[in-house]
Amino acid sequence: MDEYDRIARYYDLTHDRLTADVPFLLAQAAEAGGPVLEIGCGSGRLLVPLARAGQTITGVDRSAEMLARAEPRLAALPAQARARVRLLRADARTLALPAEETFGLVFFGYNTFMHLDEAAAGATLKRLRPLLRPGGRLIIDVANPLLLSQAADDPDFALEEILFDAAHGETIRHYTAYEAIPGEQVVDVTWVYETDREEGGEEASRTRARLRYYYLYPHQYDLLLTLTGFRLTAIYGDYDRAPFDEESERLLLVAE
Repeated sequence: MDEYDRIARYYDLTHDRLTADVPFLLAQAAEAGGPVLEIGCGSGRLLVPLARAGQTITGVDRSAEMLARAEPRLAALPAQARARVRLLRADARTLALPAEETFGLVFFGYNTFMHLDEAAAGATLKRLRPLLRPGGRLIIDVANPLLLSQAADDPDFALEEILFDAAHGETIRHYTAYEAIPGEQVVDVTWVYETDREEGGEEASRTRARLRYYYLYPHQYDLLLTLTGFRLTAIYGDYDRAPFDEESERLLLVAE
């Protein structure tokens, strides 16, 4: 089972609050022109506002459960916006689309690219290169590797937050542990969701998922993009397009 299938029902509770990247991507899509291809679209957090803004968008994800959670969001869209959206269950490394189909914007949202090791990242970018039309943009949004490398090793579980899922009548305690892999630019992140039913309900349950994140430094991303046929054109440190530095929260890469 894909780890995101395991935690799909909890994902939106922890990620829907992330909204700062939406205006950034709306602006990038407007500047680059459509259509748009999102790799790792999940439950549609970014896909839906892009469709509402008039973009024709294809969302790709390998998790069936995450795509299933996107469907109600799409159903709530006006009919014209819904008609502009296509969901595909696929692995980006082997994504097969018609040869004539190209996109003005291809993007990896919040930390999605970090699930790819070096070989998978190279294979994915090579697969995507022919899909980006001349003058189009590729955007990769990842955590600042300089900060991640300094604070990545905390193997003890810490309570991240307490959530309430009104749809299921549950209080959920979300725990996180980080474990750096010595000598490698890799962090294993374990999420545990512990649920308590309301009084009179079922017993508490626990769901655990372990995800591996790979991080690169800016010069390594530059080399990777060059080797796969792209040209790095901009690096930002936040969604307001501030210059990247060692204290930036994000590393946003724009390539052509």
